[in-house]
Amino acid sequence: MDFSEIETITQGTLPIMNPISEEKLIRAGNMAGLAPGKRVLDIGCGNGTTLSLWHKTFGITGTGIELRQSSAAKARNILAGTSIEIRCVDATTVVPKEYYNTVAALGTSFIFGGAEKALAYLAEHADENGSTIVLGDRFWHTDRVPAEFAREWTEVPTAYEIATTARDLGFTLASMITASTEEWDAYESAIWKNALEFIDVRGRDPAAEEVALYLEQIQNEYLAYGREFMGWGLFVLRQ
Repeated sequence: MDFSEIETITQGTLPIMNPISEEKLIRAGNMAGLAPGKRVLDIGCGNGTTLSLWHKTFGITGTGIELRQSSAAKARNILAGTSIEIRCVDATTVVPKEYYNTVAALGTSFIFGGAEKALAYLAEHADENGSTIVLGDRFWHTDRVPAEFAREWTEVPTAYEIATTARDLGFTLASMITASTEEWDAYESAIWKNALEFIDVRGRDPAAEEVALYLEQIQNEYLAYGREFMGWGLFVLRQ
């Protein structure tokens, strides 16, 4: 079982596949200047929840890219009747042929090897006339993370590193909206619940054992270090 399969099992039913609320997603949309007719590209759009929320709240149009077929199908269903297109492709293979007012990647920087590399990709798809980037990702609260943990997460930057990388690409940090500890706990607990339900149904078959190992790993990481040293935030970057 590969990571995408495990992720679908543990996160596929979550309305928002990140530790953030609808209210904060709307705040980020306001800061990004979303408005009727604005074109948004959402990289790794999951079940289409964010695009749907922004469409209902701001009247945006645009495109969602999602590799997992099951999630792409859910996104198409939730966005049926809108002008938002869902493409089921690998985002790393998409060459810019059209440009967007806002380019978003919420919890999907790992596709490119981390937030700093993702920013360069997002910038390539951004319109040159006052575009924005909305990056949702993990960041270190401090540069003094215990070595035994930090070396397992070399792709995670500090918030300072995200801001300076954005500047090098011609963008300025306009807003930083962070997840609360309660939102983190609720998100992680929902993943644990889905994993346990899968294990209960499947018993001791190989798939259940893989999910059980994954559950143990993510709980250890979150409880030992992640909850204290790692944050998750929406970074709104203006050109």
